[in-house]
Amino acid sequence: MQYHRTSALVESGILAAVAVLFTLVGNYVPVLDLVVSILWPLPIILCGRRNGLKWSILCLIVTGAVVAVLLSPLQALTQCVILGLIGLFMGEGMRRQLSPASILLLGSLGALLSTGLSILAAYYLMDINVVKSFFEGIEESLTMSNEIFQTIGMSGMTAVQLAQLRHIFELILPSGVLLSAPITAFANYWAARKVLARMGDYYPWFPPASRWTMPRGILLVYFAGMVCVTLYQKNQDLLPYRAGYTVFMLGSMLLLLQGLCLIRWYVEEKNAPRIIMPLALLLTFTMPLASQLVVVMGAYEMLFDVRKIRRAKQEEENHG
Repeated sequence: MQYHRTSALVESGILAAVAVLFTLVGNYVPVLDLVVSILWPLPIILCGRRNGLKWSILCLIVTGAVVAVLLSPLQALTQCVILGLIGLFMGEGMRRQLSPASILLLGSLGALLSTGLSILAAYYLMDINVVKSFFEGIEESLTMSNEIFQTIGMSGMTAVQLAQLRHIFELILPSGVLLSAPITAFANYWAARKVLARMGDYYPWFPPASRWTMPRGILLVYFAGMVCVTLYQKNQDLLPYRAGYTVFMLGSMLLLLQGLCLIRWYVEEKNAPRIIMPLALLLTFTMPLASQLVVVMGAYEMLFDVRKIRRAKQEEENHG
């Protein structure tokens, strides 16, 4: 028992030092800022997986204290404590041997909470409106691009076009934030598995993409968003339209993923040429018509269970 406690103390101290190093690199090496901001929770996840929630909390407290001394208490609060939620959630989930999908869900929840708390901290502690600052930066970038185009003799965007572009950014921002949460959680889960494998601690990966299935309720979400967007098309500043657009975008992304999984299944099951999958990915993310077709394929798979995966699971449950 004493040996385990000493080992946990040593590991937690090392991981806290790594978290502090991540913070310093993120502040002083701008090129690595994005990577570090995404993978910052990794040491906390590893500590939680190896030693439990108590030690991961202690690791986070030590990290926050050191960062407060080296940088500032505000930095310790906004970066360490808030981003640490992702690490605490995912580390405890991995400690309890939850499934990869459950870990991803916990990490996404932690990422969303972190984003919300970061916005509130910036507003109440630093008097910074993050959303307003984001759009001001977008407008400055667009204005600068416009001036550059005009300087070299090219026609820039009109005031109406600039307003329309800003409106598009306003619409896609909520769905972009929501979609960034699982991406952050996925990146940390991938990195945590790699590090744990080096330490002889193997954690399961997701099943093959060809076997992924989405809940059929996503179809209802998708169509509900579509109805709101259609009904309030002429009043795009109203909350129902904005909320419906966000829901529609999220549903579209999930159906798109299901459609790509169906294509992957077809390639593997029917021994189709391997070039089909990279070609489908290329067309999906470069041609709107192709992406819509993949969304329809995803909806068709959800409705009719083309791969018969749900049917097989139901039969297993009935026989079990």
